[in-house]
Amino acid sequence: MNLDHLSYSSISSYLMCPRAWRFHYIEQVPAPTSPALVFGSAFHATVEEHVKAALTTERPTLTEQWGRAWQTTLEGKTIEWGSDSPDKLFNDGVRMLTHPETVALLDGLRPLDAPDAIERRVELHVPGVPIPIIGYIDLIEQDGVPCDFKTSSKSWSQGQAAGEMQPCFYLVALNQSGYTLNPGRGFRHYVFVKTQTPQVQVWETSRTVDELFWLFGLIRDVWQAIDAGCFPPNPGTWKCSPKWCEYWDICRG
Repeated sequence: MNLDHLSYSSISSYLMCPRAWRFHYIEQVPAPTSPALVFGSAFHATVEEHVKAALTTERPTLTEQWGRAWQTTLEGKTIEWGSDSPDKLFNDGVRMLTHPETVALLDGLRPLDAPDAIERRVELHVPGVPIPIIGYIDLIEQDGVPCDFKTSSKSWSQGQAAGEMQPCFYLVALNQSGYTLNPGRGFRHYVFVKTQTPQVQVWETSRTVDELFWLFGLIRDVWQAIDAGCFPPNPGTWKCSPKWCEYWDICRG
């Protein structure tokens, strides 16, 4: 193996299905991009650019930013659209980004006064794991709390936000870097829901010291399994189906 780092997404992918992880990260088997990933990437880029432009004198509208981000995200990708046509998803984005609740929230977001408050790169170093875990925090707000932007077809619950592993990665990495502006270990999820009437959910959660130490053990276990070449399939997850798994044909087809 020629791995120089891991990430939150790669560790989550391994936990979902080690065999699919091997196809993607080790064998680098080409696979089409899912429409949901295309939509989420373009939406994320739109929000990021909007926050960056908050203090500029000529701030583009959200729909202008969405149009540019959508075209950029599509470039060079093989996409299996299925029932989600490009026009439908593009119009979903327009509908969400013109909804008054969404516009008001995004217009009010302000980053921490620091050069890396948007898309901050962080590294997590775990004893017993020879490579770093690298991630990018979407936004650190003025109150010092790190945030993440999500798109979803369904509303989240408080329990779902509290159970997310991603905040643990970011909070530990920030702590290792000497960051002190978030003593309560808080985290904020902004969830943009693609319902007929768009919704924006803001979930405030925090993590305990025990949860952060638990993460270290999890990462070590995943690394040891990868290093040992342990890549079994995981047929008990929602992803193990011809509809959701991009590697179904070469694994079970």
